[in-house]
Amino acid sequence: MFCYDSPEYVKDMGTPERYYSVVEDFKAGRVTSKNLRNKQKAVFLDRDGTINKYVGFLRDIDEFESKPGVADAIKKINASGYLAIVTTNQPVIARGEVSFKELDEIHNKMETLLGLEGAYLDDIYFCPHHPHRGYEGEIPELKFDCECRKPKPGMLIKAAEDFNIDLTRSWIVGDGEHDVKAGKNADCKTCLIIGDRSDSKRGCDFGQDMTCESLTEFVEKVMGRNIKPASSMASRNR
Repeated sequence: MFCYDSPEYVKDMGTPERYYSVVEDFKAGRVTSKNLRNKQKAVFLDRDGTINKYVGFLRDIDEFESKPGVADAIKKINASGYLAIVTTNQPVIARGEVSFKELDEIHNKMETLLGLEGAYLDDIYFCPHHPHRGYEGEIPELKFDCECRKPKPGMLIKAAEDFNIDLTRSWIVGDGEHDVKAGKNADCKTCLIIGDRSDSKRGCDFGQDMTCESLTEFVEKVMGRNIKPASSMASRNR
């Protein structure tokens, strides 16, 4: 048996209901559009403060808590034809505060919580580097000025190569200046999430194309309030 991870259209249609669902998806062009030979569009999602509640540097898996409405918003992204891809700076790796294994476990929890509500991520990209030295327990080989740490666009560019993404048709959604600048540097449209910000920061203008209270508001504005997940696209086959 051979299996692989793919964002393309994969559907078990072993029941009449699923068969007719696939037929409708084929007629609507959803099967063809997900073929990676065609240019894709993506919503790049920051993690902390966008998907989960911001707690500063998240070091403990028990501190990971999804924000209200996030799973439903990502489910609608899944149904919209956009890829849902996380791009997150994780300097806690270079600082020696979280191991690669622990970060993987945190991301497994994130994907599990989303999956329980029928949402999925097409991929997760993270930057483990940090340019500043002097932290006790830091990992020297990860302490350098890389090309993937936001506001540099390295993670977005790598995802574009992996998934044949048209960055000019894509969005980045995050709660900080680095997210907006990374999007601008990659020629993406940008949305700043301000729901966790104090009132003194609500007027921040980093040049973003849109400002929203939450990921839910972004999805409603960009993809429409009435979009409903198609039954054939409601879960990710891995």
